[in-house]
Order: sequence, then C-alpha cells, then structure tokens
Amino acid sequence: MAFFSLEHTPDPRHSSFVSTLAGLRTRAVASWQRHRAERALESLSYDTLKDIGFPSVDMAGKDTPAK
Repeated sequence: MAFFSLEHTPDPRHSSFVSTLAGLRTRAVASWQRHRAERALESLSYDTLKDIGFPSVDMAGKDTPAK
C-alpha cells in the first residue's frame, strides 16, 4: 500500500546533510573551546591552581578527594 501526500516537504536528504554539518560544526566549536580552556589552565601557576581547587599531582592518582 502506497501513501501519497500533496504537501510540500523539504528533501529529507538535504535536511539530514544540513543537520549533520551543523552537528559537526557544533562539536568542532566545543572541542576548540575545551582546548582553549585547557591551555589557559595549563598556563596558571601551581599556587593559583591550588587556590581554585585543583588537586596536586600527588593527589591526582588517588581515589580519595583532596581536603
């Protein structure tokens, strides 16, 4: 049994391509923003990192949170 519609709908392949392209762009922008944030954190001194709550290198491998 076939279903026919007289309504105009956009080509599904086109909208799928556009949504895929938009998704890739969104992921690329988020990745770049994470990269920039990591670079900014890496440039901070150890004392500053300690003040904002980052664990020391000694505590990073342990399962218990630093106090």
